[in-house]
Amino acid sequence: MTSNFANCLLITWYIFLLINQVCSREQNEVEVAEVVAAMKDACETLPSTIQVTKEEYDDLGNVVRSCEGTIGVTKCEGTCTSQIQPSVVTPTGFLKDCHCCRETWMRQREILLTDCYTQDGKRIFGQQGTMVIHLKEPEACACHKCGL
Repeated sequence: MTSNFANCLLITWYIFLLINQVCSREQNEVEVAEVVAAMKDACETLPSTIQVTKEEYDDLGNVVRSCEGTIGVTKCEGTCTSQIQPSVVTPTGFLKDCHCCRETWMRQREILLTDCYTQDGKRIFGQQGTMVIHLKEPEACACHKCGL
């Protein structure tokens, strides 16, 4: 009788451990799914500011004037999912699938710089006190295969 009771107790203990392992595995799968969901692509177009300095030269290569300004632009920023896995086919032994946050479309802008100075550092006023420059900035961003 004692032997049957001990066997029953032992079987109950094994069942308890098995159920505990299954529950623990399911919890880990949920945690992994949450991490993967958090790693999804998050590439976006964000506002930013940059300091721009543009110099104008004469025919001899001397600086005639230098214009500067702080301007608002857009930039691409964020994360993209990438992965690496072992491979017997590739020379390195790994198959890489890398994605980077980059522009999908650029737009051209005309910017007016209003702080212009002579070569001596004196402020220039009037028509020579401004300079028009052209720059390109991202209009839209997305995840693209790296290196392309």
